[in-house]
Amino acid sequence: MLTIQVYKNANKPTILKCIRADKSETWSKLHPNTEYHDLAHIAVETTLCFKNSFFGMVANGVNITDFELPEHQKPDTLRGANLPRESLVTEHLVNLLTIEQLNTKEDINFIEEAQKILKEKNLPFPKELTEDSLKIIRTQFLHLISLWNHLNDGDYLENTFNL
Repeated sequence: MLTIQVYKNANKPTILKCIRADKSETWSKLHPNTEYHDLAHIAVETTLCFKNSFFGMVANGVNITDFELPEHQKPDTLRGANLPRESLVTEHLVNLLTIEQLNTKEDINFIEEAQKILKEKNLPFPKELTEDSLKIIRTQFLHLISLWNHLNDGDYLENTFNL
C-alpha cells in the first residue's frame, strides 16, 4: 500500500509526499504544473493495476528525488536498461493523457496514438488498456484535476494505492 499526498501551496512549490506501507516516507517539491503529470500517473497506474511504474517503485523503496538525479547518481533500479519496461510504457501513456486532457482541444484516438508511440519505442502495448479502461482512466484523471483545482491553499489531495 502507498499513500500519495499532493500538497497545494499558492506561493510555494507543490509537494508530493508518499507514505509506504512500512510508514517510511519520501517527498519532493514539484516543478510548476507537474502535479497534473503525477495525477495522471495515479489514474493510469491504479486503473491498469501497474505495480512496476513510478508509484510502484516508490512503494518499493525508491525515493521520489532519486528520479531527478543525474544518471550516474541514480540507484541501479532507475538506470537505463534496469528500468522496468512497464514504467517506460506508463510514462508514454501519462504524457499522452496529459496532452489529450490539458493541451489540446482536438480529438485524438488515444489507443491508436499509444500503439504508434509504443511501437516506435519498441515497447509493448499493455493488454490492460482497452476502450473501457481508457474511459475509467480519463474519468479518474478529470476527477483528480477537479479535486485539485478546488483544493484550498495549504490542503492536500490524498489517494491510497494498493500495490
